[in-house]
Amino acid sequence: MKLSNKTILITGGATGIGFSIAKILASQNNNVIITGRKLDKLKEAKDEVSSLEFFQCDIANPDSIDALFIQLAGKKIVLDVLFNNAGVIETWDILNKDLPSSEIFLKLNTNLAGQVAVTQRFIRQANKKLQNVIVNMSSDAAIMPIPILPLYSASKAGFNVFTLNLRAQLPNSQFRVIEIYPPATETRMTTTDMVNTGTLVKPDVFAKKMVKSIEAGKNEYTASPNAGLLRFLRRVAPKAGLKLVDKSSRKTIVH
Repeated sequence: MKLSNKTILITGGATGIGFSIAKILASQNNNVIITGRKLDKLKEAKDEVSSLEFFQCDIANPDSIDALFIQLAGKKIVLDVLFNNAGVIETWDILNKDLPSSEIFLKLNTNLAGQVAVTQRFIRQANKKLQNVIVNMSSDAAIMPIPILPLYSASKAGFNVFTLNLRAQLPNSQFRVIEIYPPATETRMTTTDMVNTGTLVKPDVFAKKMVKSIEAGKNEYTASPNAGLLRFLRRVAPKAGLKLVDKSSRKTIVH
């Protein structure tokens, strides 16, 4: 399946991996729409890639999600492809750091509840006579929790379960559900929101390989070099694996 001549929505599409995906798909004759919370970042993305269309949307806010799809419907835009890419991260040692309740809800809603709500709206508006594609950005943290990233880990694990449920509910339908496991990638999330001192992949490099995988027909793309080991540890030695992940992550993640 060639990703061309499609109408594509990318959440969190103004920066990082999302913007790298947007640039590639915009160059392949697609109508690419990006969303994000920050209007200035959306405008910067538009300035760099003039063909992009953008809508300001905070997917942690259900009213903002509903307003987005009302706007799309008002413009008679029907989406063919959804990239659930938006995400936030935190380092949180619960014994030593007080995190406001509002911040906890913001993180979980952005990474999980908002993605679920966007997916439902996408399915409802889709032309079910044509093939539609849902791409969910997962994480190593969905395979094995990273204790220093408890909210991120919990939400990504939940999103993985939601993805499995989607596949179970949509067999033999016009919806293809894809799950992506990125490597540690050089984005604001890994250099500013937290500091990952490990080896980071450039987002443009990862996005190019990911798009090729989708076009090759794969419904899962595991670019993370750690995913296989983590799956093995989860199956045969989950307690030891969790301790190993905790120890190694605290060496590379500044908290």
